[in-house]
Amino acid sequence: MSSPLPVVTRAPRHAVELVTRGLGVAGCVGIAVFSANLGATAWQVFAVALLAVAASIPLPRAWMRYAGLFLEALLIAVIVVASPAGLRPSLVYLVVPPIIAGFSIGIVGVAVTITTIALVLGVGTVLTQEAALPLPVVEVSVWLAAAVTLGLATVLARHLQNRLVPIDPGYATARALLSSLRDVARILPEGLEESVLARGTLAQVAQILPLQRAGVFMFAPSGSLVEVAHTPEDAPALRPRPDRDIWAQAFDLGSAVQRLGQLDGLELGTDHACAVIPLRLDGQLIGAVAIERTGGLWSIDELNQTQEALDAAALRLDAARMFEDIRDLATLAERQRLSREIHDGIAQQVAGLGMIVEDISQRTQEPQTATDLARVRELLTTMVTELRLSIFDLRVESGHGIADALAAFVRQAGTESGLTVHLVLDEDPATMPVGVGPQLLRIAQEAVTNAHRHGNGHTLWVTYRASPEEIFLRVADDGVGVGSSTGRSDSFGLMIMRERAANIGATLSVRQRAQGGTVVDLSMEPRHVHTPTPRMPQSDQ
Repeated sequence: MSSPLPVVTRAPRHAVELVTRGLGVAGCVGIAVFSANLGATAWQVFAVALLAVAASIPLPRAWMRYAGLFLEALLIAVIVVASPAGLRPSLVYLVVPPIIAGFSIGIVGVAVTITTIALVLGVGTVLTQEAALPLPVVEVSVWLAAAVTLGLATVLARHLQNRLVPIDPGYATARALLSSLRDVARILPEGLEESVLARGTLAQVAQILPLQRAGVFMFAPSGSLVEVAHTPEDAPALRPRPDRDIWAQAFDLGSAVQRLGQLDGLELGTDHACAVIPLRLDGQLIGAVAIERTGGLWSIDELNQTQEALDAAALRLDAARMFEDIRDLATLAERQRLSREIHDGIAQQVAGLGMIVEDISQRTQEPQTATDLARVRELLTTMVTELRLSIFDLRVESGHGIADALAAFVRQAGTESGLTVHLVLDEDPATMPVGVGPQLLRIAQEAVTNAHRHGNGHTLWVTYRASPEEIFLRVADDGVGVGSSTGRSDSFGLMIMRERAANIGATLSVRQRAQGGTVVDLSMEPRHVHTPTPRMPQSDQ
């Protein structure tokens, strides 16, 4: 496994500059105090201190800070040149600009400041110190060499710090955790696929309890119970009722509960039996397994043995659910990127091509060519519509609300078709079961598109409400209507809408509007859950 990257705290740039300049002034003061002629060097100390204070004033733009640093190097070199040889405490401050340049700019900054200082010192020393030339040359050269050395050392330290310190320590931690997760997933015998682990759990339960139908349910972040696997696969899915009946009893007790009858009805006195067995992990409820059979109740020993097996399986299922959440978060950014690329790329190009075809069709004089171009234009319009539907699909995050995407689509469709749009939205995204949002959006898109293409109306009404009690969608228009209570039997779009509604357990109706037009209604129960606080039993009864 990969070890975490070392974390080193990066010092603020301005603080480092203040400390460096402060040490430079302190060194200058120290040499001046211990010199034989304090009066002759006092002006240098004052000039260096004034220069350090002026150079420490924060500047708003980077180029201003860099220009100020190079000016600081120029001025300290002038101060040194103006000082008498042998009485130059200001020489200490020569190392300050290269150090700061190495920290804030890098090797280029060090080269520029050193070059500036060397040119001023070289020219100034030759012009002003002819009488005692060897002494000032040696004196200046020593401090200039020190400036070069310290400047390059700062560049090296900056390079090593950048190699050791992540740009954002949070990403370093995330990388280490993801690396560990990858290594663990490779060695797990069953991997981290939630549906695979859930089916394995059902197989384990079936070895202990005789059953005819069963399902594994996990709590989603929204609080709803989501089915992740059921057996047999061709059997109808079980519908959890966690806030009532046997479900609520099992969650309140925190242990297995059984009764005669089926999960969706009491039916006492029959030979049907059902049970709900919670999935428990560290004193919390993370889901449940529901089972049904024909043949009477199970024994207490069988239920206790199954509860123990599910307690052991809960850790695997919870880890798989967390892995699923991480994967969803990772794909969300990619979905957003793809939607932007489609919108800014191929969708715009196809729309532009349609405009070109429209322009050519208006200039042509041949009827057959005009007819062919009209067909091409219609196909391009269909392509643009489909691309936009795909963009909206990509922008809807699984398990979250669809109000924003639906509003954007309806307003855009109304603008393009000239329809007057009345939009009512009232959504609590937390009530949306996982995977339902994209299906609802597609049904709404199909209904709006049908109203535009086939309704020939002037007004469109779209109502969408999502609450803990019900999810309701209505798309109505004042066009020609469907002509029957069931809709047109030959409409492929209506058939797809009904299939999508059936897949999410919703009821869809298409009917004639009383004042003329079509009304498409969809309703479903979001199966909202008030997550119970588990009370773990002292003993299995």
